Amino acid sequence: MISSPSENKQHFLYLILGLSLVFGLIILIGYLAIESQHQETEKQITTELETVAQLKAKTITDWYHERYSDAEVAMVNQIPSQYLYNLEVSQKYDVSREDLIAWLDSLVASYDYRGIILLNRTGEMVISVPDTASVSGYSSDTTLKRALDSDTPLFTDIFKDPESGIVQMEFWVPVRLRPGERSLGVLVFQIDPGRYLFPLIQTWPTPTRSAESLIVRLVGDEVLFLNDLRHVPNASLSLSIPASKENVPAVMAAKGYKGIVRGDDYRGVPVVASITNISGTPWYIVAKIDRDEIYAHFTEFSRFVMGGIVLLLCIAGLGVLIFWKTRENEFISHQLQQQEHELFLAERIRLLMQQANDAILILDQEWHILEVNDATVSMYGYSPEEMKEKNLFDLRSEAAKKDIPEDLIRFSHTNSLILTTEHQKKDGTPFPVEDSIRIIDIRGTQYIQAIIRDISERKAYETELLEKNTELYAMNEELSASYEEMASQQEELRDQMEMLRQSERELTELNHRLNEAQRAGHVGIWEYYIKTGKVWATQEALRIYGLPPVPDGMHDITEILDCIPDRERISTAIHDLIERNIPFDTTYRIHPADGSEDRYLSSIGELHYDEEGKPVKVFGVIQDITEKYLLMEDLRQNQEKLSALFNSRILGSVFSDIHGSIFEANDEFLRIIGYTREEFLRDRVKWTDITPPEYHARDAEAITEAQQTGVCSPYEKQYIRKDGSRIWVLTGYVLLGDAREEAVAFVLDISTSKANEERIQSLNLELEERVIERTNQLQFINEELQAEVQERRSAEKKLFEPLSVLSATIESTPDGIFVVDNNRNISVYNKMFAEMWQIPDSVLRFGDERAVLKEQAVRVKNPGYFCSRIAEIYQNPELDSFDVIELADNRIFERTSRPQRIEYTIVGRVFSFRDVTKQKEMEEQIATSLREKEILLKEIHHRVKNNMQVVSSLLFMQARSTQQPEVRDILLESQNRIRSIALVHEKLYQSEDFKRIDYKDYLEKIAHHIFESYQISPGTILLKVRSEDVFLSIEKAVPLSLIINELITNSIKHAFPKGLSGEIRIDFSLENSRYRLIYQDSGPGIPDKGAIEKPDTLGMQLIRGLAGQLNGTVRYETYQGFGYIIEFPA
Repeated sequence: MISSPSENKQHFLYLILGLSLVFGLIILIGYLAIESQHQETEKQITTELETVAQLKAKTITDWYHERYSDAEVAMVNQIPSQYLYNLEVSQKYDVSREDLIAWLDSLVASYDYRGIILLNRTGEMVISVPDTASVSGYSSDTTLKRALDSDTPLFTDIFKDPESGIVQMEFWVPVRLRPGERSLGVLVFQIDPGRYLFPLIQTWPTPTRSAESLIVRLVGDEVLFLNDLRHVPNASLSLSIPASKENVPAVMAAKGYKGIVRGDDYRGVPVVASITNISGTPWYIVAKIDRDEIYAHFTEFSRFVMGGIVLLLCIAGLGVLIFWKTRENEFISHQLQQQEHELFLAERIRLLMQQANDAILILDQEWHILEVNDATVSMYGYSPEEMKEKNLFDLRSEAAKKDIPEDLIRFSHTNSLILTTEHQKKDGTPFPVEDSIRIIDIRGTQYIQAIIRDISERKAYETELLEKNTELYAMNEELSASYEEMASQQEELRDQMEMLRQSERELTELNHRLNEAQRAGHVGIWEYYIKTGKVWATQEALRIYGLPPVPDGMHDITEILDCIPDRERISTAIHDLIERNIPFDTTYRIHPADGSEDRYLSSIGELHYDEEGKPVKVFGVIQDITEKYLLMEDLRQNQEKLSALFNSRILGSVFSDIHGSIFEANDEFLRIIGYTREEFLRDRVKWTDITPPEYHARDAEAITEAQQTGVCSPYEKQYIRKDGSRIWVLTGYVLLGDAREEAVAFVLDISTSKANEERIQSLNLELEERVIERTNQLQFINEELQAEVQERRSAEKKLFEPLSVLSATIESTPDGIFVVDNNRNISVYNKMFAEMWQIPDSVLRFGDERAVLKEQAVRVKNPGYFCSRIAEIYQNPELDSFDVIELADNRIFERTSRPQRIEYTIVGRVFSFRDVTKQKEMEEQIATSLREKEILLKEIHHRVKNNMQVVSSLLFMQARSTQQPEVRDILLESQNRIRSIALVHEKLYQSEDFKRIDYKDYLEKIAHHIFESYQISPGTILLKVRSEDVFLSIEKAVPLSLIINELITNSIKHAFPKGLSGEIRIDFSLENSRYRLIYQDSGPGIPDKGAIEKPDTLGMQLIRGLAGQLNGTVRYETYQGFGYIIEFPA
């Protein structure tokens, strides 16, 4: 295809535009790649900085709290206070200098303190560990007085000693003999931050050349760097910057900023930093990294991407250049081919024009003739040169030139024209032509082509045919006139014959219609002649009675009465009509004389009198109403069944409309919503009022569905009962009537199953609530039938509607429904029942419940039990039963059976089957899961007990290896405490109940273990435990066990020292929702009750603290020994 110059220019523009789009796309992709890498780099760095800052802050916080806890433990330790008391007051306590130094040595060795110094009240050093440790005058002057007056340890923060130049931090712990008393001195814990704190801060988790973390605090108008820095040696407590430099991350931290910030660090180098505070301290931690390091990899990536973009642009440009050259060569080649093709076509057109029989003319836009063929010269007699001096319209005759303006208008609308006109030759001879004119394109220029055909011969032939047709038409007109006259005479004769036949047909049709009317309406006419006792009847009347026709048409009245079982009533009614003029209008049953099935007839009769006014005959009409009677009887039975279903205690039934009004409800529905019938009628309860607001949208969806399909799918919802509680129901309904405004709904109480579901859901969180809505509407329309055909249709419609509603209701329920009558014949079953039990249709259609029972028996695991339950149900008609059936294929059904009543009479039994296989499987899964969790919990308690036993053994070994009695006693006490807790876990994993333990048995075991640990000989100390069967949770058992451990230990150490014999009594009981523990020993007791109420020993403090943890109270008894009474709530 050859492109024009304008098309080539357009293609070039498209090419430039496409190239620009490609270049732009390459640049855009490169920019997006760089920007994505930039964002990803920043995201990684900020995440790393935040993680490092938070981890270091948490680690420092934990380390600080550990040191603070050490100080608190030391604060309650009696060794330093008793030692200072001995120095200042008197040698009351058995604490030596060696004991104090050993204790301080253990603290320094265990927790890596630089040193611990004990100062007296005046600030003089009493003991230091190691010996080289000392307190600077700077630290003593600023902290001593505050520490002596403080109730808690004081933290001095990190500081540099002006005398020694050492960087350290200190905890000053006041030493008191008892809480609230005056301090005897101070323990100073000296910590070297360079051992743990600074290395922790300065380390970085990944290789880096500029990243570091630092801690700072605000000092006046400056921000002080507390640790050594990566880029500034010896910066700890030496380097500070003005707080006015708000672009520095360290300043931002001191001013309360948190999170990711950007600015210049202490070197003036741009950095990205993460800031967070360190809980419990005045410090802030800053984790930072130079921006140059962050973007070093990003810069290399950007250079790589830019190089790739330049390379892609060069490749794209080269590709476009090659493509353009290829297109240019193709264009030149196409031009040459096009020129050759045009020359070929021109030669071909020339030959066609010369050889054509029609005249062919080529005209310009002004209709001037440019080219003609040889046929044109021959047709018109002009030479080619003479033809080229004319236009097309010069060739027309004078008569035809008047049509030129109209032809030009037609041509301008369509650009083509075919017309018949008249031309004239050079000698002036006119001749008719057919002219075909159209526009053609030659090398981009438009011309007009005219093809002219001489139609003189065709016109002559057409004229001849027209003349012959005119002659034939005249002959036909003459024949038609003759035929019309004859037809008029025959028509009169046919009309007369038709009138005669019409009269005959009308008479026959009248008789036929009368017979058909009687046959269609099953109506017969009879006449009873009183004097002769004879009856005349029409054919339909005889057919109804089954009597044969007789020649004279008269039957004896006895033949009629013999067909009527209740002949006495009918005879009396006829006699009353004759004698007393009582109207005869009755319905009765007959046995037709021909032996056919019984019929039900409706008959009326009236008296006819003679001229004297005496009754002569009875004229009557009978009608066969057998079908109507049977339909009405079936309708009555179905109404009774539906009424029984409505009054059934299985389902709640409601007549209502879609706007909330309730017209009628059965007793089951009233039970579900908690109303009596009087309350229901008085309050005019609406179903919309007892529906919670969250179900209104679901009800609207169900109504929309029912309006579209006539029935809604059953769904679950809740009703608000009269007492305000909620109850789960499964409901569904059907809309009836053309307007679909009224409904009959069935409501099933599923609160029990919902409770089971909620219980299962609370255990596994896997069950979801189930809401099924059932709807149905029953409406009986009893209209008086005007005619027999209308009566039958109306009766059929009334029978069909309740049956369809009942069928829709039964089919819409998810349960299998099976209803039998008292004779064990099948009344109703739904599709779900057949599918659940897989019973063949042939067995169900047979209608015998026993056949169905046989099919069920072969499908259950225990046929004997299944059949015995059925026998028990039928032996007790009033029985309401429920049982669970296991099938041979492992499915599980729930079967509910209740008697079906019509009013107070049992007419059958309703069986409801529900497939609960999935529910049972889920319950089994939950039970399995609970057993696994119980095993896991038992293993956890077992492992905890084993670990505590290991710790107890280690303490025991340590106690045996030590030579110091005090340490040995402390270790034994700790061992007994741990064994007390371990025994709780032992009881838990040995028990079936993991939430509580039998504490009576536990009391005896814990005492035995304590006696064994102190090597008490059997019988030396008599233990009497009196306890009810009391169970305690682990939260209460552990604190109480530790209390009992302290009490027994205290009795062994103080009441029965050196193997003295005695008695320990423990009473434990539960009274008025409070546990009560009474502990007594027969030791000498403690005369000073005040010393007990203000204990200074660790054991006594533990007892009070653990009792407080139980929200309990502690009372002391010192009469005839020593005793405790501890009470706490259950």
